[in-house]
Amino acid sequence: MLEGMKQLSGLILVLLIFTSCSSVLKRSNELLPFTSDGCSMSPNGTPKEPEAFLQCCVRHDYHYWQGGTVEQKAGADEELRSCISNASDKKTGDLYWVGVRVGGGPEFKTPFRWGYGWRQHRGYDALSADEEEQVFTKTKDIDWDGIYRSLKK
Repeated sequence: MLEGMKQLSGLILVLLIFTSCSSVLKRSNELLPFTSDGCSMSPNGTPKEPEAFLQCCVRHDYHYWQGGTVEQKAGADEELRSCISNASDKKTGDLYWVGVRVGGGPEFKTPFRWGYGWRQHRGYDALSADEEEQVFTKTKDIDWDGIYRSLKK
């Protein structure tokens, strides 16, 4: 009987250690606060309207900050193209679209890459439930007026 209790205690100890270690190893990725640089490395508008594309680009940055699947990136890029085309013309929308399609992938170590808000690189993986919760929580903390004020020149 005593030998059985020792084996059971040992098994419980191993399970506790394993559970503790696995929760540390599975520690979730941390989402940093939202930042935007406007139309990364491109004008925020036209010479006549220098901020014409700013809302389009900040919205696009919001999607890029979160990251997600390759389909979500394509949707965000298409939304940017449409927004800039409406604010200017189709040629300008297409030009910005090509830029983000070519230079916005998660494989680049730029501050404006797909999923740039995450402390650790996450590629094109779908957001986990924990990551979605972080996006929801951090979104409530975004000072949109402050973001726009900092980007207007």
